Amino acid sequence: MGQKYVPELHDPNYRKAEGQDDKPLTDEEAERRFDAIIAKLDAEDRAAQRSQ
Repeated sequence: MGQKYVPELHDPNYRKAEGQDDKPLTDEEAERRFDAIIAKLDAEDRAAQRSQ
């Protein structure tokens, strides 16, 4: 049996996210956004706990 060639395995840039023309984030930008999302989720969770 022969192996099928899968372009995604050989070239990670073969397919890009559709509809996103933004350049990829740097590690620092991604970490900053991640921290902001976590802070927002924590604030929402605290607000939900107070209202119960």
